[in-house]
Amino acid sequence: MKPLDQVRSTGAYAPDHTAKVHNKFDTRRSILEELRSFASSVPDFRRLDKGNIRHRLDDIIMLMILGRIAGCIGRAEILEFGRYNLNKLHKMGMLKNGVPSEATLCRVENGINDTGMADRMQQFAQIFLDRLLNACRVIEIICIDGKAERGTVQENGRSPDIVSAYSFSTGITIATEAC
Repeated sequence: MKPLDQVRSTGAYAPDHTAKVHNKFDTRRSILEELRSFASSVPDFRRLDKGNIRHRLDDIIMLMILGRIAGCIGRAEILEFGRYNLNKLHKMGMLKNGVPSEATLCRVENGINDTGMADRMQQFAQIFLDRLLNACRVIEIICIDGKAERGTVQENGRSPDIVSAYSFSTGITIATEAC
């Protein structure tokens, strides 16, 4: 299990690159504050008038985002990440009632509009990418990668392909499209 404050890096020179990006990135709000603002902008689809909601939707979304950033793949790993880092999450004002159950995480994942969430996340990534590029003043290098899914067939009889665009300069995946 990776602690919340551990830096995840890829590539031989990633730690140096990451330090340079963070030192040059002067902003009024931190990345965490921007992510929390993004998570709180997602409309809550749950029955708020019943009074049986223990966890705020933005806390659950933040737990999922931070867990994925830390390399957690499934719900069980995300919840383990939450339990492991619960004290740090409490200090950030999140998960006041503890870590949600796997069933709650499942309901939230199934209740959120996937395409709407992906579009909002892409907008967030684009805004953040633009700010990083302006702060770093470097030439943008975009890496394109594609994968063909095997064993899955769409209605038209074709196998879906997934294409991702990755910004080498900032280390952010700009967009992912299924076609």
